[in-house]
Amino acid sequence: MSAVALAATLFAGLAAPAQAALYRIDGVVDSGSLAGTAFSGSLGFDDPVAGFDGSVDLTGFTLDFAGHTYSLDMADAGSLPVAWFSAGSLLGVDLLFSGGDPLSQPLLALVAGFTEASQALLAYDTTGLGTEGYGSVVFTEVTQDVPEPASAALVMAALAGAALARRRRQT
Repeated sequence: MSAVALAATLFAGLAAPAQAALYRIDGVVDSGSLAGTAFSGSLGFDDPVAGFDGSVDLTGFTLDFAGHTYSLDMADAGSLPVAWFSAGSLLGVDLLFSGGDPLSQPLLALVAGFTEASQALLAYDTTGLGTEGYGSVVFTEVTQDVPEPASAALVMAALAGAALARRRRQT
């Protein structure tokens, strides 16, 4: 294999697919029978381009609330779990969990803000009679280490040098 082909193969392996975004979810219930209860979790999605307006499908979700863990696979089939953006800023998520018995596991909905993430909320119901209370939601982006381009360039230069040295020995 030539040095150029080897370097191209390795560089293609280093190229990353669409960057995944990961956010932490935290909040406190503001009203209802669970007022003061803290909740936390995380959500993931393919990071949209800068300045994006619209929604993207969630690729991951988990939330610990009132002694229960909610996950993306538990969401209502018709709820279309998505993250909403305005001018590239996360507004929140729309997600509904209503398949269980509210007396044993609260019914839960997350609603994105209309113009900013601080308007996002969590609504819950432990009675089965309708929305019982609300909570404030905070989304914090989790930064992920990304390899520096210089690292990939050094790897490619070393491989090209090794291939060149091997070729010289063979002639």
